[in-house]
Amino acid sequence: MEPQMGRTRLRKPSAAQNGSIHTNGRPVGRPVETSPEKKRPLLTWDEIPAWYQDNEYILSGYRTVSSSYRKSIATVTQIHNETVNIHSHLIGSALFFTLPFILYESLRSRYESASTADIIVFSTFFFGVAICFLLSATFHIFNNHSEKTHVFGNQLDYLGIVILMWGSTMPCVYYGFYCTPSLQTTYYTLVSVLAVLCVYATLHPSFRLPKYRHYRTTMYSGLGLSFIIPIVHGVVKFGWETQVWRMSLDWMLLMTTFNLTGGALYAMRIPEKWYPNRFDIWGASHQIMHCLVICAGIAHLFGLLRSFDHVHGQTNVCGRTSV
Repeated sequence: MEPQMGRTRLRKPSAAQNGSIHTNGRPVGRPVETSPEKKRPLLTWDEIPAWYQDNEYILSGYRTVSSSYRKSIATVTQIHNETVNIHSHLIGSALFFTLPFILYESLRSRYESASTADIIVFSTFFFGVAICFLLSATFHIFNNHSEKTHVFGNQLDYLGIVILMWGSTMPCVYYGFYCTPSLQTTYYTLVSVLAVLCVYATLHPSFRLPKYRHYRTTMYSGLGLSFIIPIVHGVVKFGWETQVWRMSLDWMLLMTTFNLTGGALYAMRIPEKWYPNRFDIWGASHQIMHCLVICAGIAHLFGLLRSFDHVHGQTNVCGRTSV
């Protein structure tokens, strides 16, 4: 009887009956319920490694270090402190990759004077913005992978900014100096050389050393000034009344306001510095900056469309000194 009773007791705690699996007499949950992707907890600032720390005012909502590209991708659909950063620029990238195919046909057929040059400068803008947003989203998706991937992703993020600045400046030069091809060539060359130097400074390992910080700052500042100098030059040479249309200066001012506001909030860590824990998941400065950069891109697009209409809507635009 004893052996029979023992066998009976072994059969009673069936996994099918009680929803558990017994290992060494101790119940454990179903594997599907303890999947690391589904049960992976969010961490606090003090629990993440130093290379993963960026904003000391974001105190919670951090993903664990994944060491797996698949696991990092799986978090795209989850809620954490990178969710808004990821999705804002994924949406922005898709928007600016798609818009050219919607606008090109209508723009090309609107004026007989529209040319391949218009398509090229619009393309540098659209794809410059789209690539920037895509690289940004890529960094935010994989920045919890490992230190090496985090550093490389950060480089890609900065590379995207360089591409954005280069691509945004080219159409402004084209329409701003539409009637002076020699100045177009001068500024195309200047902006492109500075962009290449910034790419080198961004990607070359030795150039990331602290002793080269001033050189990096100088090159990035030079690329930023390469957008401002043509505007000032154009206003001095042709006058405000002409350039406000050729360069859509009011739209460029709005674009700059969006970018500077976003950058200032990010640099000052506002609002999370004022209200700890409240903006860890939603509404942090980095997220606000992402949204304002998208608004800046849209404002820039409206400005370029007006510049396009102006130079091609005039019967003798190069013979006019004002609008």
